[in-house]
Amino acid sequence: MDTLGRRLTPQYRSGDSGWTIGIASLRAALTENAATPLLILLAAVALVLLIACVNVANLLLARATARAGEFALRAALGAGQARIVRQLLTESAVLALLGAAAGAALAFFLIRGLTGLLPATFPRAGSIEVDRTVLSFALLLSLAASLLFGLAPALYAARPARRKSHNTARHVLIAAEVSLATMLLIAAGLLLRTFAALNHVDPGFNPSKLLKVEVSLPRFEYSTPTQWIAFSRDALSRIQAVPELRNTAAAVPLPLADNFVSLPFSIRNGPPVPPGRSLSAHYVAVTQGYFHLMNIPLLGGRFFTSMDSPAAPRVTIISRELARRFFPHTNPIGGKLVFSFPPDPPMEREIVGVAGDVRDDALNRQPAPMMYVPYAQAPFWGVCLVTRTTLSAAAAAGLIEAKVHEVDRDLPGEGIEWMSDSIETSLSPARLRTWLLGLFGAVALLLAAAGIFGVVSYSVSRRTREIGVRMALGARRRDVVSLIAGQGMAPVCIGITLGLAGSLALTRFLSGLLYGVKSTDLTTFAAAALVLILVALLAAWLPARRAARVDPITALRCE
Repeated sequence: MDTLGRRLTPQYRSGDSGWTIGIASLRAALTENAATPLLILLAAVALVLLIACVNVANLLLARATARAGEFALRAALGAGQARIVRQLLTESAVLALLGAAAGAALAFFLIRGLTGLLPATFPRAGSIEVDRTVLSFALLLSLAASLLFGLAPALYAARPARRKSHNTARHVLIAAEVSLATMLLIAAGLLLRTFAALNHVDPGFNPSKLLKVEVSLPRFEYSTPTQWIAFSRDALSRIQAVPELRNTAAAVPLPLADNFVSLPFSIRNGPPVPPGRSLSAHYVAVTQGYFHLMNIPLLGGRFFTSMDSPAAPRVTIISRELARRFFPHTNPIGGKLVFSFPPDPPMEREIVGVAGDVRDDALNRQPAPMMYVPYAQAPFWGVCLVTRTTLSAAAAAGLIEAKVHEVDRDLPGEGIEWMSDSIETSLSPARLRTWLLGLFGAVALLLAAAGIFGVVSYSVSRRTREIGVRMALGARRRDVVSLIAGQGMAPVCIGITLGLAGSLALTRFLSGLLYGVKSTDLTTFAAAALVLILVALLAAWLPARRAARVDPITALRCE
């Protein structure tokens, strides 16, 4: 490819700026836009799994502590530590297998709904299913989790000398799961704010009631630019004669709906380009009336007219971003760009206008420099028709196809789609990430709340006599509630602090997916911490409130 590039460079050179050939594997080309989101979702799933495992380990530890008498009796009857550990690991393995079975059954029902959220361009979306590989992975992961997170409670239960540290271990586990939940909530919050910002982005044109229809010209029948120009002129004139389709133009490619075309260019009599660098901009060929139809404002100069014919001097309209970037201190009107689109050779084109910026590639990217040319001076072998109409998509497409068939009855209309739908399609990856991470964040929050509730409830059940003594000595109910809830909130505050610190280090990996918000956004961090604190307070308050209602006489009688 390097050799081929050197041979072709003299033929397709654009001014003083060259071009290169990029090579990528088919796997990389197919998964380029999907790899990073999938890795982030994998990390989110791993965090939820860790939170669930920590939660279960905490509950198993509390359960093992409550069975201290049973284990002491077993030890007195000759059971060794290995026997007790094996028994507890077996119990945790049964829980893991039951959980895996329930999760696999749930996955069968949810997989279709989840894959329906994937964008149409997502690679291999149709092949996602719960198969033997997935089931085997889930089974092995469940067994590994049961062994790893069931081992610590089993060891604690088998060693009576270490039971005094059980309370500390439970608090450490609570802090760990709260810290993980904090990181997941912050990531979900950042993506939620990104999605909200993208929904308010101005694409640079008005997509309302804007319909696109693609018409491809067979190369064996339409082999010359003259034929392409003649077809587009005849088709457009017939379509615009229909009152409902009067506002129709053509452009290749259309913003957001099609892949963009980026071309190198040079500026005649412009500043020299540093060695190894080249100027480039997005390239669009449009017919007369395109800018008015799309509501793209004219900031200087003029739009294209019928005078910009194939025989007229070559002209171009540039975007505000191109003017800002490459003509920062001069008026670009009257300047000349040199570029080509094969098979045309490089040629000068006079800048006759400056148009508003359009987000040609994606809503989450800043507008790229753009250069427009009259379709009559740089035609394609196909055309994208765009019309603003009050008709339905089917009715408008039917009328357009009828007029196209008057020119050539063998040409079908393809890619019929509202431009607003194209914008929605461009938002679908962000929507998927936000929806899934939001779901995982909600699950993590519920798991953390369940863990806090379980630990505080267990603490209350073990301290019934103590609570009765306190109340018999004059402690008020709100004092008991404050004591129990405050002690339950201590590991929560530690966990939130650790989670905030961890998020500062980890959210930088999200920076490429964020728009309109920084990865260290203070508002998102504070909101996530506040939500966790409120949920934790509720989870700790419920058992504390129940403890405050204990009858002192009944509590003192408890053994």
